[in-house]
Amino acid sequence: MRTVTINVFLVLLGAFARVSTPAGVCPSSPLQVTNRVCIKPDFERPSLQKPPVDVTTLELSWKGPEHCVNNTCIFFSEHVGDGIALLTTERNAVIASNFPTVAKSKAKSLQFHAAEIPGKGIGIVADRKIRKGEPILTRTPTFMVQTASHVGLEPGTRDVLYDLAVHKLPSAGQELFMGQMGKDIYDKIETNCFQLYIDGANESGSHIGCYPEISRFNHDCRPNIHYRINNMTHTTVAARDIAPGEELTISYIELMLSREERRSRLRKWGFECSCSHCNVSDKEAAESDARLQKIAELESALENFNETVVTADTGAQAAALYEMERLHTYLGAAYTRAALNYALFGEEEKARVLARAAAEALEREFGPDSADARAMRVLAENPRKHWTWGKRRKANPTKAQ
Repeated sequence: MRTVTINVFLVLLGAFARVSTPAGVCPSSPLQVTNRVCIKPDFERPSLQKPPVDVTTLELSWKGPEHCVNNTCIFFSEHVGDGIALLTTERNAVIASNFPTVAKSKAKSLQFHAAEIPGKGIGIVADRKIRKGEPILTRTPTFMVQTASHVGLEPGTRDVLYDLAVHKLPSAGQELFMGQMGKDIYDKIETNCFQLYIDGANESGSHIGCYPEISRFNHDCRPNIHYRINNMTHTTVAARDIAPGEELTISYIELMLSREERRSRLRKWGFECSCSHCNVSDKEAAESDARLQKIAELESALENFNETVVTADTGAQAAALYEMERLHTYLGAAYTRAALNYALFGEEEKARVLARAAAEALEREFGPDSADARAMRVLAENPRKHWTWGKRRKANPTKAQ
């Protein structure tokens, strides 16, 4: 499963710790609810929504509960996307039924197509230039199950409920879901789906959402796509300009790893990674690994305010290494750290420039209304009024010159 987590309080907390995934996701890594390593990451903490006040009735277009085992029941609708089936509690089903949904894009409006990718099987290829920040695909899940049920139900009972739930989907939805990789429904969920939260008020809000069209995106250790989940809507956005004919990719693992570590983790997904970044010479791979190690060192120094290492430019040096490594999906956090560090040292114009870059990157990653993007826009507008302004310069006047 793929886990999505969101750095909502990145700026308020100081944003100096290196962003790492648990996200998991087993892209940018999977949800590890068993000993299997199987989820894709993107290191965003899910949006937590307050449940509706009234949790007594479902929207009229939804049906259920049916086939209940304890408090876990099947709910479904034929009027959301290609249909949606939920296996969850009634409270969670009511919350999900009240989320806004998106109209499915017609095939002719899409800017990509499925094609055979050498060494990868079927992948998704751009039909035209897709510009950085451009939305690519927005989808609601076809199938969603409460995490506790996926993990805790007796396997025989679970598999019967899964089969019943999938057969509540219209034929188009069934075809999409069953067309995913995996030998059975449980395995398809483990391999292709994403963790999300639909109710921040209690732990029962943790769910696994399956978006069959998203699962067609292949892995790359230097992906060109961000993804996020708000409520239960999955959105993919171009992390950089994408050329016509280029494959659209996400990451299945944490990317701040050496080539050998990445390949080792990806073998658990059943393939040997041959992306352009893995398929370089040993010398180039060693240089890349060294840059990743240097990033870790710089960010550790920033986090711990290491007086022997940190200067006003330390954050920008780390951000430049991210750029050299083509880690476009991590630039929001990198630029944020650099902007805050410049503000701490009283470097007004540099703080403003990096804050603007951070806001743009964070908008691509988390959406224009994300708390982190708003915070960076505030810093860019007036660095001198930001709470970080000059704090290191005052403490270390000789180093701020």
